[in-house]
Amino acid sequence: MPNPFLGVRIPPELHEALMAKVTTTGQSKSDIVIQALSAYLGIATQHQKLEDLETRLSTLELKLEQLTHQVEN
Repeated sequence: MPNPFLGVRIPPELHEALMAKVTTTGQSKSDIVIQALSAYLGIATQHQKLEDLETRLSTLELKLEQLTHQVEN
């Protein structure tokens, strides 16, 4: 099932800021709006969930390395 379509009218200054973000990041307008709406509504995107998991995994790996080093010494 395709994602639902949402059309909205926005003020010119918001459109200019959106287009500047598109230019600087290379992201699509849809991706930027989805990220902004997700953040506003407090809903984590799949990308955000993956980043959070990667951060947690890195932290655990570092702690494991520190513990291993302590045991060896």
